[in-house]
Amino acid sequence: GWDSERTATSTDTYVTDTYVDETAGTTDVDRGDYSETRTAAAGETINVPVHEEELTATRREVERGSVRVEKDVVEEEQTLDVPVTEERVTVQRRTVDRDATADDTAFEGGSIDVPVRGEEVDVQKRARVTEEVEIGKEAVERTERVSDTVRREEVRVDDETTGGVTDIGRSDRERGS
Repeated sequence: GWDSERTATSTDTYVTDTYVDETAGTTDVDRGDYSETRTAAAGETINVPVHEEELTATRREVERGSVRVEKDVVEEEQTLDVPVTEERVTVQRRTVDRDATADDTAFEGGSIDVPVRGEEVDVQKRARVTEEVEIGKEAVERTERVSDTVRREEVRVDDETTGGVTDIGRSDRERGS
């Protein structure tokens, strides 16, 4: 009976939760917890809201933990082979048979000092940077599938005047019927 025009003498009765606006001549269904039978007079309309839930997703940042990078000091013994030079004094005796000359200093005591040179190894340490560890973060997107149960209201109109039952489902509303 929704597709035919109503006459001034017809009335329809609905069982609803209603809020009546007497000045507008329109009755809106409220979300109250009570039921009341309302009769629509000629020229009066009753607006019935139909509810449906839909899923929406929001994102929020959460702390997932942390990554720790540690450095430890490790000691180890290291050996270097360093070549060094040192002088050595060699004394050799040879047999000689000749006459002494006036320049020869005969029968005088004395000593000769022969300086001996050598090398010693000194060890120095110096700190050097041999490597760097670069630490960074990057954002990686992934898709997470979420689901939940949603509700919706469907409208069924039982018209006793024509004896017809009309279901107004979601597909009817999407088509604009």
